[in-house]
Amino acid sequence: MLRNYIYIALRQIRKNALFSFVNFAGLALGLTFCFLTFIWYRFEHSYDRHYPTADRLYRLHYELNFTGSAFTLPRSPAPFAPMLANHFPEIEQVTRFYPRSISVKIAGKDREFEVENAFFADSTTLQVFGFETLQGDPDRALHTPFSIILTDKTALRFFGTEDCMGKQLMLANRGPFTVGGVVRAMPENTHFTFDFLAPFRNIPDVEPDFARAGIVEAIQNNKLASYATTYVLLKKGAKAASVNARLKDFVLKNGIKEMRDKQNFALFPVRDIHLKSTVQGEAVPTANPEFLQLFALIGLLILAIAVVNFVNLSTAAQLSRAKEVGVRKALGSESWQIIRQLLTETFLLGLPAFLLALLLTKQFLGQMETFFGRKPDFSFDQNAEMLLLFLGVFVMACVLAGIYPAIFASRFKATDIFRGAATGRGKGGNWLTKSLITLQFTVAVALLAGAGIVLQQIDYLKNRPLGFNRDMTLSVPLFSQNMNNLFSPGDQQLRNRTNAFEEKLLQNPSIKAVTLASNLPGTGNARHPVATDKIRFEDGVVLPVISVDYDFVKTFDLKIIAGRDFDKTYGTDHIEGFIINHEAVKVLHFGSASKAIGQHIERGGRKGRVVGVVNDFHTESLHTGLSPLLMEVSPGTFSQFGIKIATANTPATLAFIEKTWKDFFPEKVFEHRFLDESIADSYRAESRFASLIGLFAGVAIFLSCFGLFGMIAFVVRQRTKEIGIRKVLGASVGSVVALLSADFIKLILVAILIAAPIAYYFMDKWLTNFTYRIAIQWWIFALAGLSAVLVALFTISFHSIKAALMNPVKSLKTE
Repeated sequence: MLRNYIYIALRQIRKNALFSFVNFAGLALGLTFCFLTFIWYRFEHSYDRHYPTADRLYRLHYELNFTGSAFTLPRSPAPFAPMLANHFPEIEQVTRFYPRSISVKIAGKDREFEVENAFFADSTTLQVFGFETLQGDPDRALHTPFSIILTDKTALRFFGTEDCMGKQLMLANRGPFTVGGVVRAMPENTHFTFDFLAPFRNIPDVEPDFARAGIVEAIQNNKLASYATTYVLLKKGAKAASVNARLKDFVLKNGIKEMRDKQNFALFPVRDIHLKSTVQGEAVPTANPEFLQLFALIGLLILAIAVVNFVNLSTAAQLSRAKEVGVRKALGSESWQIIRQLLTETFLLGLPAFLLALLLTKQFLGQMETFFGRKPDFSFDQNAEMLLLFLGVFVMACVLAGIYPAIFASRFKATDIFRGAATGRGKGGNWLTKSLITLQFTVAVALLAGAGIVLQQIDYLKNRPLGFNRDMTLSVPLFSQNMNNLFSPGDQQLRNRTNAFEEKLLQNPSIKAVTLASNLPGTGNARHPVATDKIRFEDGVVLPVISVDYDFVKTFDLKIIAGRDFDKTYGTDHIEGFIINHEAVKVLHFGSASKAIGQHIERGGRKGRVVGVVNDFHTESLHTGLSPLLMEVSPGTFSQFGIKIATANTPATLAFIEKTWKDFFPEKVFEHRFLDESIADSYRAESRFASLIGLFAGVAIFLSCFGLFGMIAFVVRQRTKEIGIRKVLGASVGSVVALLSADFIKLILVAILIAAPIAYYFMDKWLTNFTYRIAIQWWIFALAGLSAVLVALFTISFHSIKAALMNPVKSLKTE
C-alpha cells in the first residue's frame, strides 16, 4: 500500500511540477529560518552555563545612589573583595579581574600587538572559574609575579603555536612576563572574554614609574572608584539571598564614612547576566528577552507563511483530483485512507525540503555574525537534541500543511462528482484561504514598516547635531584603554613629549588642530562627586568630568556663552579653573550662565572657580539625554589625542601621523579611529536590528508572493475557459488582468489595515528606549503597504497577462 502511495505521489509531483516546486522551495526556506531562529534562541539562553561552578558563581554589582543619579555597575572598588570572604561564611572564594587593553611585544623580536582584553586576575581565579588547562600550571602561574597565562588563540596569534611555555613578553614595554600556562579560549556564549591573564599584583608594574604609587594606593584603599570586576563563589548549599540581605551592613562597617549610605552591593548570578542584567558598562552586549521572544515569534511566523502556502496550493490542487477521489470512493476507499494517502504525499514532498533546510541552515550559520555580532558555536554532530527538535518541527509543519487539504479532498462525494456537481470549496474553504493569505501579508507588511521605522531612527541618531564639530577628527589613544589613568598624578616628561608631538604634527599643513583630553566628545566620561558653596559632598551630587587641554574648546567648535576659555597666560587654570555647560549651571543652582562665573567648585580635592560656561553638547550617545558637565585642565589624566585633519590626501596624512607617533611614543602601538566612526558604533546594535528586521521582511514578502505566484497560476488554469469566453465577448487584456488580480489585491489591502496598528504598537514600544526619537509617520505604513501591493501585482501579472493574451480559440479547447 505504501509503495502505491509513493508511486501516486511521485506522479502528482511530476504532473503539477510548478505547484510542487513552490511548495518544496517555500517549505525549505521557512524551515531554514525557523531552524536558525531556534539555534540563536538556544545560544542566547546558554550563556555562562559551561563553567563547572556556574550554579554557585556570582558577580558583585556595585550600586551608587546620588542625588538625581542612581546607577548600578558591574565593577566595584578593589579593596572590598578581600574583605568579603572574611565577613561572610557562605563565601568559598573571591576573585577580581582588572580588564584593560595593552601593547605587547615579543621579547627579542620586532613584533608588537595591541591586545584588547588583557586581564589581571587574583590567584583564586582558576578555582572560581575552572578554566580548561592545555599546558603548564595556570594556577601556579597566577601565584608567581611576572608570569602570564595565554589562551590557545592568543598563543597562536603571538607565536604561531600553542607550545609556548617559558617564552617571554613585554607588556607596555615592561617586564618581561614569562608564559606559565595555556588555557582554552572562552567560548562565544560568555559575558566576558580575555586574551591573557596576569597576576593582579602586577597591575602597577606595567605603568610608568611616576604613576605606580597612586595606583597601589587606589588598589589598596580607594573604596569609591569602581574598576575591578569581583566574582564570588558560594559554598555548596549557601544562598545568595542570605548574603545580599547583609551586604548593606557590610558597607556600613567597611565603606567610606561620607559615602556609606550611598553605596551598596548585590550578588548577581553569572548565569543570568546575559538575559537579565541591566547594569551599565557590560563588556559584552546583553540580550533583550523581549527581543528574543519577538525574534522567535517572527521565525515561527516565517514558517507559518510557508505552511500557509502549502495549505492553499495543496487545497486548490485537490480540486483537479476530484475524479480520482470519486473513483477511489466508488471502489470502496474510506475517507481515512484518502487522508493517509494525501498526508503521505505531503511528507514525501516535505522530506527533501527538510534535508535542504538542514543544508541551508549549516551554510547560513556563518552569516549570523553579520546580524548579531556573534556566531553560535553549533554543529549538528554535537547537538543531537536540536536535530530531534528540528525533526519534530518538520513533522508538525507537514501535519499542519497536509491535514486540511487531505480532509478537504476526503469530503468529496462520489455521487456529486460523477453527476458533475460543483466540487468547489464552499464558503468555509474560501474563507480559510483568504484568511491565510491575509495573514501572510499582514506579517510581511508589519515587518516592512518596522524595518522602515528602525532605519529612520538610526538615520535620525546619526545625523542629529551633537553640539560639537566632529568632522574629520581622529581619535588616537595616548595609552592603552586603562582606568589606572584616573589615578595618575601626571608626569612632566610625558607632558613635554605630548607638547612636542603636537608641535610636530601642526607643522604639517594637512593637520588643522590637535588637542588632548581624558575622553573625546560623544564617547562617554567618568562621573565624580562635586561640592559648591551651597552643595556638600554628602548631598551626593555627581557630575560627568572631562579633563581637557587648553585648545579643546576651539578644536571642537564649542561656544563660550559666558566667561572665557581656558588660557595658559593666566597661569592658574590648570590648578583652579573649571568650565561647565549650561546643564551644570542648572544642576549646581547657579541661576544663570553669567552668575556662574566665579562660583566655587570642589572636585576630588581640587578647589577652584568657574571661568567659563559652554553650550550643552552630547558627551555620550543619544541613548541618553544631555548631561551636566565639568571640564578641567588636568594633564595627568589625558588619555586621548583629538587630531583634526584636512579632507584631502588622507592616506598621506595618516602615514605622517603614524611615523611621528613611533618617534615620540615607541612604547604604545599606534591606533586611530575617526571620531564619527566611534560615535556610530554606539548604534551598532540598532543597525543590526534594522538589518535583521529587513531580512525577515524580505523573506516574508518573498514567501508570500511565492505562494501567490502558485495560487494565480492555479486560478488561471481553473478559469481558462472563462477567460476565453470573456475574450470572445470583447474583454480587454486590462479587464482580464483586473479580474484575476482584484480578489488578491483586496486581501492585501485588508492585510495593510491590520498590520499598521500592530507595527505601530511594537515600534512605538521599541522607540521608548531612546531619549531622542522620531515621531512615527503615517506614510511609513503607506509606503510599506504600497511596496507589498506592487510586489504582489508584479507577481500576479506574470500569469494573468499571459492568460489574457492567450488565443481564445485555444482557451476554449482546453479541458
